[in-house]
Amino acid sequence: MQNDLIEVCRALQAHGVRYILVGGHAVRLNGIVRATEDVGILVPFDTANGVRLIEGLGFLESARDIDPAWFSQEANQPDVENIRVADRIVVDILFAVNGETYDSLQPHVRILEVESVAIPVLDIDGLLKAKTDYREKDVLDKAMLRRLKSARQD
Repeated sequence: MQNDLIEVCRALQAHGVRYILVGGHAVRLNGIVRATEDVGILVPFDTANGVRLIEGLGFLESARDIDPAWFSQEANQPDVENIRVADRIVVDILFAVNGETYDSLQPHVRILEVESVAIPVLDIDGLLKAKTDYREKDVLDKAMLRRLKSARQD
């Protein structure tokens, strides 16, 4: 699972993709042991970035079916549509998480170096904003994140 994350992030870094790691891997990189089955990334509405992302994920056959136009603001009106790359590695490409966007979460991004790959990941406060109050695993994540934040402040 860690290898999948590194493979995806290394490819995105090599292609200059702007993204933020969110979801279970971000929770794990903040210090909470948690299993996850996918790599969740938050991206801006930006077709040029979408082209780079598609090229970066080109090692996954199903990523080649993604249309760069899907990364435009216009394609996501009135409803935002996320993209799932279901391949040997599952990658969820998100434009919003719990009402938060790539731009709104920038103050909560920190860069972690893992196996020589610079990974932009949400900090604890960013994850607390990104997690919902209605998905069971998000509720559990939020409880653990709050405990971790409290322990670090003591």
